[in-house]
Amino acid sequence: MQICQLPALEAQQVALPTVIVAGLIDGLNPCAIGMMVFLLGYLVVFAGKPERVLKTGLLYIATVYLTYFVIGLFFYEGLSRFLGAPGFSEAAAAIKVILGVAVIGAGLINLKDFFFPGRGLSLEIPQNLRPKLQTWVEKSTYPATFILAILVTLFETPCSFPLYAGTVGILSRCDFSTLQLLVYLGVYNLLFVLPLILILGLIFGGVEIVYLKEWEHRNKSRLRGLMGALLVVLGVIVLVIK
Repeated sequence: MQICQLPALEAQQVALPTVIVAGLIDGLNPCAIGMMVFLLGYLVVFAGKPERVLKTGLLYIATVYLTYFVIGLFFYEGLSRFLGAPGFSEAAAAIKVILGVAVIGAGLINLKDFFFPGRGLSLEIPQNLRPKLQTWVEKSTYPATFILAILVTLFETPCSFPLYAGTVGILSRCDFSTLQLLVYLGVYNLLFVLPLILILGLIFGGVEIVYLKEWEHRNKSRLRGLMGALLVVLGVIVLVIK
């Protein structure tokens, strides 16, 4: 099945830089960072279990990685199968436009949060779901951490999924082998969890939780602005790529 209309080399030039940049920026989204700091901070400060920080953090990160990987794989399969279905060329073109516009729209919302924080619609974990996540944090067990990581990955989709969807949308325009697809998604998700790995290393190394919370608070709007700018660029690429 040949979906990509660009020469193979050119398609790869578009895909790999997109995966690297989008994966790194996606990992900096405030939703993922905030919940990681909250989870490990609770273990250290409230639960009094600092000796479990490393194992809990690794379990959390691995579960986030696998959950996000599976989400991307299913989205890719659904999108590529639909775009490549015979007789659906017009619908495929419409899907590409809808995806591109949606990614640009998500970018504009994030840019709004940078220039006008706290006003209007924001892409974040819904407020009514946060107490449920906090309940799982307070259980402070390994099974609870596993479930928490899955829930956070699913509930934070308003924050993170637009970048992921735009990237997968670009990848779906090319006729990748299964191995190529797994490598691209694997790299993206490794970069996505890289900030979480760094946070775990800092906390395990003795950095005070309060310093990380202060950094998160100070840079939250900047991170949203960075994500917003990249989303707009990514949405334009989705619209123009063939």
